[in-house]
Amino acid sequence: MPVPSLSPSTIRNIAMVGHRGCGKTSLAEAALYRAGAIPRLGSVVQGTSVCDADEDERRRRMSISLAVCHLEWGGAHLNLLDTPGEPSFQADALSALAAADAALVVVDAAAGVEMQTERMWRRAAESRLARIVAVSMIDRPRADMAAAMAAVAGLGDEVVPVQVPLGQGEDLRGVVDLVGMTARLGPGGPPVPVPDDVAGEVAGARGALVEAVVATDEALLERYLDGHEPTPGELTAALRAAMLRGELVPALAVCAVPDPVGVEGLLDALVALAPSPQDGPPREALLLDSGERLPVLPREDNPALALCVKTLADPYSGRVSVMRVLDGVLRSDSHVVCARTGERERVGRLFRLQGREQHIACDALGPGDIGAVAKLKGVATGDALVAGGPLVAFPAPPLPEPAMSFRASAHDHSDDDKVVGLLRRMADEDPSLDVHHDHETGDLIVGGMSELHVEVVADRIASRFGVRVDLARPHVPYRETIRRPARAEGRHRKQSGGRGQFGDVSVRVEPLGRGTGVEFVDEVVGGAIPRQYIPAVEAGVRRALEHGGIAGYPVVDLRVIADDGKSHPVDSSEMAFSIAGGLAVREAVAAAQPVLLEPVMHVEITVDPEDVGDIMGDLSARRGHPLGVEMRGTREVVAAHVPMVEMLTYCTDLRALTGGRGEYHMHLDHYDPAPPAVAERAAAEPVTA
Repeated sequence: MPVPSLSPSTIRNIAMVGHRGCGKTSLAEAALYRAGAIPRLGSVVQGTSVCDADEDERRRRMSISLAVCHLEWGGAHLNLLDTPGEPSFQADALSALAAADAALVVVDAAAGVEMQTERMWRRAAESRLARIVAVSMIDRPRADMAAAMAAVAGLGDEVVPVQVPLGQGEDLRGVVDLVGMTARLGPGGPPVPVPDDVAGEVAGARGALVEAVVATDEALLERYLDGHEPTPGELTAALRAAMLRGELVPALAVCAVPDPVGVEGLLDALVALAPSPQDGPPREALLLDSGERLPVLPREDNPALALCVKTLADPYSGRVSVMRVLDGVLRSDSHVVCARTGERERVGRLFRLQGREQHIACDALGPGDIGAVAKLKGVATGDALVAGGPLVAFPAPPLPEPAMSFRASAHDHSDDDKVVGLLRRMADEDPSLDVHHDHETGDLIVGGMSELHVEVVADRIASRFGVRVDLARPHVPYRETIRRPARAEGRHRKQSGGRGQFGDVSVRVEPLGRGTGVEFVDEVVGGAIPRQYIPAVEAGVRRALEHGGIAGYPVVDLRVIADDGKSHPVDSSEMAFSIAGGLAVREAVAAAQPVLLEPVMHVEITVDPEDVGDIMGDLSARRGHPLGVEMRGTREVVAAHVPMVEMLTYCTDLRALTGGRGEYHMHLDHYDPAPPAVAERAAAEPVTA
């Protein structure tokens, strides 16, 4: 008998987001264990957790990729999307937010709101996702739920506690559910009455919760003012409605390891408060044939429509595509069309993920559900898959631009042909990676969010595919130009017994304005150079300029004028005149006061107002030229022109200056003459092409 798909009303898709080290993965592990989805409680520290299954995650003791797991609780099916908290891997967190219906924001009870927490909070709010806060690790020293709650409230939303701790740190005894007014004492304890010694304090906390909730519901407020105390059911319904409207954010105190406390209450809250796929605003699809926007509602009787939210590169299974079904029912052994490519793809065996290593086969995924399928060759992250309906596309979540680039090469030259393909497979798994060849320097460039980001990519290629990748600083694409006119002659003569080689070319060079490139002018008169050889002269000139004069970089922003020459009726040829043209222009450039040009970037740096002074001082030390400061929302954006060579390590330095809160992006703006010290270093570097 085929396994029936789940009803959308029973599904809860929860993206777990927060800063690195806040306890997301441990909390997911504890939830799976308490729900009976896994037989034993794993440990992030010991490398036994379900979600951190990759060897590099276990070795570094941190989440690097999105992990999907699932459990059953209270009649609902919960898909938990555990995301990396390290900002270098935030692309997976953004993909999870795009796939989920609610965000569980995990906050360290001791550290409070950290940089990645704030970033994910803003993204979830912009996406109109319902948010729930889990204040984690309340058993740790210096844990302070009130301070953590105040820090979250500082992000601009009204946060209300619905589960509070009985004690904190080493004195933690359990938690209290303020809605039902019951307590759970110790790990996994059953609901019991609130202890008498904290009854007064708990009653005050519940009173504050009730007042915050009834203020969002006019009918409930009127009855409350008339003396009617809301029932737990009324309070839950009003709180859920307020949360879906973005008016309130419920918060719960939890502890995941070593003994889970408050996890049952968190699961109860996710079932009761988090929206199902039917409850949120409908997603909008773009019809590819007409450009019209179409609302997508999860209905089981419609043709299947799924979105690929993550691509995993597996050395054995090839591509594994993590899918969210948006409409209809996606079945095993069916066929779909990839809307981006128009190609038909066979959906083989569907399965649910329990971390990266456990695949649980299923026959169908209904609307709103999340699962995976292997070996969809032409499907990438963000692709829509359609079975019988119109071809559509969905807006991709905005990803941060790569902040740091490296030159990649195979450690063993016999693997040169493999490296590009493997890096592109990693880019399929992580869309924030930029893999390309620099056509000017010839470098294979890998751009990522940080040095750690790119190093992890190289480590994964080595561990999964056995190919070592070396990383180095990329070459800076310098240019050269001239400062004054000059003239030179190039002659190529070769006699070897038979037909010889002869070509003689005279050229002038003149400087042009910045950004004009290379201009070739033919002023040869009287047939000094036969007309059929002029194109060969130009080709030789341009080829010589590609490899520069003083440092071997391309020479630009000049006019080359061929005005005289000599030929031989027998020995002249296109090759001879091409060589002669190159010799002539090299001599002319050398005599025209050549100068090295360095690329200058337009940089925009977004920081908190208190960091602007430090940023300005650092830019000055980098030979930067500030252009201005603009307020955008609550943050300052500093614009500047900075030489590229000074920005190669800026990602790491900016983090140190701003405590990880600074962000930047840049693009090439123009070229300027380089100082002598920079020119000397550039001349000493090898130039690749």
